[in-house]
Amino acid sequence: MALTIRSLADRVWDHVLRTEPHYALRNGQPVERLPCGSHEEAEERVAVGRSVREALIGIDVAALEQDERNTAALLRFVADDWTRADESWWWHFPVAPYQMFEFSHTAPQVFDVITFADSTADVERFHALAADLARRVRVAEAKLRAQAERGWGIPRAALPGFVSTVEGMRVAMRRWLTLDDSRLEPLSPALRGRLQDGLRRVEENDILPAVDSLLRYLDGTGRDTAAGGVGLGQYPGGERAYRELVRQYASFDISPEEVHELGLAQVAELTEQMAKLRAEVGFDGDEAAYRRVLEADERFHARGADDVAATYRRHIAAIEPLVGGWFSVLPEAGYEVERLDPELEAGLSYGYYEQPGPTNPAGRYRYNGSGLDTRSQIDAATLIYHELVPGHHFHLARQEEDASLHPVRGVFAPELLGAYTEGWAEYAASLGTEMGLYTDPWDRYGHYVHQRFTAQRLVVDTGLNALGWSLEEAARYMASTTMESPGQIRTETLRYSTDMPGQALGYRLGFLKFWELRSRAAEALGPAFDVRDFHEIVLGAGALPLTAVAENVASFVAERTT
Repeated sequence: MALTIRSLADRVWDHVLRTEPHYALRNGQPVERLPCGSHEEAEERVAVGRSVREALIGIDVAALEQDERNTAALLRFVADDWTRADESWWWHFPVAPYQMFEFSHTAPQVFDVITFADSTADVERFHALAADLARRVRVAEAKLRAQAERGWGIPRAALPGFVSTVEGMRVAMRRWLTLDDSRLEPLSPALRGRLQDGLRRVEENDILPAVDSLLRYLDGTGRDTAAGGVGLGQYPGGERAYRELVRQYASFDISPEEVHELGLAQVAELTEQMAKLRAEVGFDGDEAAYRRVLEADERFHARGADDVAATYRRHIAAIEPLVGGWFSVLPEAGYEVERLDPELEAGLSYGYYEQPGPTNPAGRYRYNGSGLDTRSQIDAATLIYHELVPGHHFHLARQEEDASLHPVRGVFAPELLGAYTEGWAEYAASLGTEMGLYTDPWDRYGHYVHQRFTAQRLVVDTGLNALGWSLEEAARYMASTTMESPGQIRTETLRYSTDMPGQALGYRLGFLKFWELRSRAAEALGPAFDVRDFHEIVLGAGALPLTAVAENVASFVAERTT
């Protein structure tokens, strides 16, 4: 039987469901095993990637309908990424905070959904999953040792954070395996005892010894073989690795050097705009002095969590009457703001967008309502336009509602393609300028502050990973170009240089690409250009590699000019 784009998408999706538990959970499927992050798992992904790439060669993509061409473009991007998985496996440290984030949030959900209704099978599955926790820790230590042998020692500056992450996981794993009596009610006394005895053995004989061994490694050999600097550029093959990551996260061809120069120009332009705005409001001092004024001004600090929500709702109310002039198709789901659960707020700097779902029909921005005395609201308008309207909600809710999209596009692509997903949200927030929503000088200043934060990432991420910057150099630059605290700057620079190199570039690169494509289309179409049509072309197909988005825009322009 001839292979089709649909069958190749099925092949990719099947692999995702088998190897990434949070997608299986979202799809309502039971998780039988937890991934351990081994090189063997990476090799399995390579095999799938190669098979998809080879199959695509035999398909005449040009003869396909537009929707299938979009899927083919995504599959090509995934296949190219996966065929390098055995090599890129070496580029990340398995116990870095952000590398552990997904596992630490998904694993407890995997355990929580086991009801023990299928008593014997569920007990055995719970035991197997508990054993997988120990396996993951052992694999992490083995990987760190193998990386050190290759000259990829842990960055010394990141060691405290790595240790804290592992210590936190030690506590968390024990909590995941602690079951209250209500969970055990479906089980007979014999099965209940079998479950508890088995978990006790796994914890005492496997999990805790594995974690303690990893901690000893970090405090011993790991410390002794630690690298003195930060960034991928300090390692053998690290420069090439970073170039690959930049292209992967951008989803179009661009070099670290080009990104760095682009960032410098963007920061300079935004800094100039901020200076003009300070002069406009009659402020004579420099930027640092103005920052102190803003930090002390009670107008930019919420009095309580409800005040934060009220500010967001005020900005939403301002944009709602205008969206019809910029968008021809809107998501069916509504949207709202809601505070995070207070116990989660300490671990999150800001908040996040929560897509509509079966138990929650509206898209929600879950905001952080704590630490308000140090959390300025000056960029509240930009933030809520990024998160809800017309940002993430207009993209992700529509993509969720489009039943015609294969899950690889509807579910997997938005998380895979950060330059599209975050780039769209950044572009969408910037529409507030032409909509006339940033007329208040402080909202406008907050918008510039936010934009410059994403722009400086282009400079700092590339500086740390490709140009030999130290953490101190990066911190000085960030202190002069952001309103972040020293603690947050430390966290950010470590994230860029020791945890997720290249990932933070997508926000600004995607933003710039959307504006570039819009400008190109507007210039070609002249008076016939309708921004609503442009938005439908780039948004209607959902998240795609930006190379594919550019092709779609070019086709749209060609159709209108012939």
